[in-house]
Amino acid sequence: MPLPAKPARIEITVHVSTRLAKILAATFLGTTLALTGVLVYTWRYIDKLKTPEPPPITTRAENAKPPVSPLLLHYRLNLPGRGEVFPALASGSPADYWPVAVLGISNTSDRPAVQTISAEIGGWSEREVKTVILGPHQDLKVNLAPVLVARAFQNQEMRRVSLQVLVAGPEVGRMYEQTRPVYLHAASDIYWGKQFSNAQFVARWVTPHDGSVLELVSRARKWMPAGRMPGYNSASKSPARIKRQVDAQSRAVFEALKKSGISYVSSIFTFGDYVGQAQRIRLPKETLSLNNANCMDVSVVFAAAMENLDMEPVVVIVPGHAFTGVRLGPQSADILYLDLTVLPKGTFAHAIRRARYWLKKTPSDEVITVDIAAARALGIYPM
Repeated sequence: MPLPAKPARIEITVHVSTRLAKILAATFLGTTLALTGVLVYTWRYIDKLKTPEPPPITTRAENAKPPVSPLLLHYRLNLPGRGEVFPALASGSPADYWPVAVLGISNTSDRPAVQTISAEIGGWSEREVKTVILGPHQDLKVNLAPVLVARAFQNQEMRRVSLQVLVAGPEVGRMYEQTRPVYLHAASDIYWGKQFSNAQFVARWVTPHDGSVLELVSRARKWMPAGRMPGYNSASKSPARIKRQVDAQSRAVFEALKKSGISYVSSIFTFGDYVGQAQRIRLPKETLSLNNANCMDVSVVFAAAMENLDMEPVVVIVPGHAFTGVRLGPQSADILYLDLTVLPKGTFAHAIRRARYWLKKTPSDEVITVDIAAARALGIYPM
């Protein structure tokens, strides 16, 4: 007898098993995707903690600020020393002197300002360039002293020249320009300064390598035994022996000057607003070619001859007068003083007595001794 219900039962069982498998597969897939998402998010979160996020990129145009307006910058050009320039004092930091010009700049803006300043004495100096940064609402003074060229040290007369000052800003270009007259002194003019504070610059006139000085030393050999001019060099280290040697060489130079017929003239006048504090001093080559000199002129000639022989000369300045001398040994405190204004008729002994007279007559606080070796150590070299 057939069993009718059995096939239908089998179909139901198969249907239920297939449905359950699909549900389990979907559940597994969803769980897997969820876990993968959690893992990816966690990995990205941890990586973000390790590597800081780079700052946002901004363009130069976004960061750039417009330059300070020229209307917010103010300029003042002053000429200290009444615009007078003394070439002999142009280097070596004189105690009482001034820059060629001083440029004052005021920044009235709320931002810093960059300024490039150039200055030049047309035809007589190099161009000086300085760049400065002014803070907001800052005032600044800039000293301008262009380096003089060789031509300025060959100038023999005071002349009116032009100082050109130019100021430029970044991206703006020229912001200020001015040309002012200044007065270039002859190279032979010296400004003494208050209480002769610039006296050490006399060393610039002591030119031991000039051809005229070499010739003077050569002529002086005639008055030395065997024609030798050894300076401080001596086989004997006896101070007395070296002293006699210095005396002999000093006398020989004195006699060579006397033989040339050199005589005294007054030649101190100079132009400008400092005539009471300035003087013209002849270089040795001029003095020796003309065979006339004032007290300072002949003193620097003798000092140049002594320095040429590697000795240590001095130039002494007292009120209204000057004379010379030489140390009686290397760094010796003893000095042989000579007043060469006794030439051409005076004797060597007369020159010594005349110098001693001035030292005795003058209070010690009014005696200025320019040690040429010390001046060289300060960077004051021959002109």
